[in-house]
Amino acid sequence: MNTLWFEDEVTKTEHLKRINNVIDIKQYLLRLHDVLSRKDFTFKEETYKTAKIVLQTLKTIINFHTSYVVGNPISITGTPKIIEAYNKVYKKGIFSKADYNVTKDLCTYGNAFEYDYLDNNNVIQAHIIANEIAYPVYDEQENYVSFVEYWDDIENSHKNYIVYYPDRVETYQDSILKDEKPNLSGLPIHYASLDKTEYNFFGDSPLNDLIPIMNQIEQLLSKLDDAITTLSMNPLGVSIGQRITDSVPKDICGATLNLEDGGDFKYATANMDYQNIKLLLDNLIQQLYVVAGVPSAVVGQGNISNLSEVTLKLLFSQTDNKAKQTIQTLKEGIYKRFGYFRKLLALQGTTFSDDDFDSLDVSFTVNRPVDTQSMMNELKTQRDMGAISKQTIIEKSPYTVDAATELQRLAEEENIDNQKKDNSIE
Repeated sequence: MNTLWFEDEVTKTEHLKRINNVIDIKQYLLRLHDVLSRKDFTFKEETYKTAKIVLQTLKTIINFHTSYVVGNPISITGTPKIIEAYNKVYKKGIFSKADYNVTKDLCTYGNAFEYDYLDNNNVIQAHIIANEIAYPVYDEQENYVSFVEYWDDIENSHKNYIVYYPDRVETYQDSILKDEKPNLSGLPIHYASLDKTEYNFFGDSPLNDLIPIMNQIEQLLSKLDDAITTLSMNPLGVSIGQRITDSVPKDICGATLNLEDGGDFKYATANMDYQNIKLLLDNLIQQLYVVAGVPSAVVGQGNISNLSEVTLKLLFSQTDNKAKQTIQTLKEGIYKRFGYFRKLLALQGTTFSDDDFDSLDVSFTVNRPVDTQSMMNELKTQRDMGAISKQTIIEKSPYTVDAATELQRLAEEENIDNQKKDNSIE
């Protein structure tokens, strides 16, 4: 077996196509848009710098979907023993931030990568691996078998590789093994969007559908800006019935032109088809938000005040559908993360039975505007009917930030109340 197989792996087509797409998206998010290539032109004998309107709308869309899914921290459910332990891991390792970064990568690139490990202080941490240096390795049956983290240090002329196997992690500089250590958790978790590329094990970036629309919007707005600036705000002078041999100042104001009888002088302004321009622009913007799954009202394209809970659900229905897909991907990865937690906690002396571990689950509360009164009335009605538990009410309540903490507080309050009752009886 070729011990340096990873050097060939990172040059395979499926990796190069994805990495190139990631780099293109990163460049776009750094404001390097197609509209910047518009050429300047000569106007009134001077070089006119064309408008190059760059809109960072896609950043707003990414942040919206990320916050919508994990803006409210996830809730871990299960037996009290394992909930307490896993919540401590979450808090110490700041895994709520890891959830946010993973979701943001999913919403941006369609893939996210996370390696869980014990740091030097014996704290369980998450290393979020950037998409442009991540190379998950799948065999011919699409089984996930290893992982390569590769980057080219151009400044020092070194190629760096971190190769993850299920049982060990090897570090190479160029072709030389520099370090080897046991892999205490497992392979980095690969979160892949449900929308796939031509390679079934990679998720497709949602921005691939949005960038072409944004390019058209920016080109149209830039051309419109040029037309208004040049021909409407700086119109061309037209002399009728008399040739003017001397130049007329381009910024003429308060001056007089002496023309022969029958002569006339006017300014030629642009006659823009405003209605058709507006129609095209409005349709492009509408399609952008449809494809992005963002309610137009959220970005100021409508009024969302005084809406009922039912209307809000309808307004956010497409956003909810996108969120469900993202949550499905996140859950699959988080379940693997929970398995890694179990391994790493065992090394620290904390073990769980299979029943405790099987009780584990995770719930998401999307960050959607709610009609609070209607929701609380509905929850109360279901509680009075015996249809839902107190825990469900706490998890669904818009006033709850951390369901596990709230349940713990209620249990403590109940214990205090019971002690007071016992003391009064005595």
